[in-house]
Amino acid sequence: MYDLHRQVIVKRLQQVLITFFVLAALFLVVVYVADPSIYTKTLLLEPSPADRYSLPVTLFLLGILVFIAVGILGVVRHWRWLFWVLLVAFGFMVLEVPATILQLIGVWMIQIYRQYGVWAMGKKKKGDLDRADHGMRIASERRSTGN
Repeated sequence: MYDLHRQVIVKRLQQVLITFFVLAALFLVVVYVADPSIYTKTLLLEPSPADRYSLPVTLFLLGILVFIAVGILGVVRHWRWLFWVLLVAFGFMVLEVPATILQLIGVWMIQIYRQYGVWAMGKKKKGDLDRADHGMRIASERRSTGN
């Protein structure tokens, strides 16, 4: 009785995981067909109007699909090491919650690096004055000229 119950649970878990992997692959392919520029932007490549499906983007998609196929094969064949890989991968998804919160409130290191550059250490570029700095500069120039 216990063995039969265990087999039913394992079978359901297999079906859920395979369904998840198939839906993920289907979603990736639909996005690739509908708007491949999403992958181009993700890979930080220059979009080309002449080449809609570029080779790096296609190889990236194929790599992900091969990874998903190995995951499905591992689920079907009951590879024990795959359980631990999936456990760690899905476990790290918990870190997505604080990362999303930090992105929403605007405190995220990547945004700072994008704005100032990795080596800028928070210093603004020479031509990159914000409104407050510009206003202070104009006010000090008016004081010094007496206008």
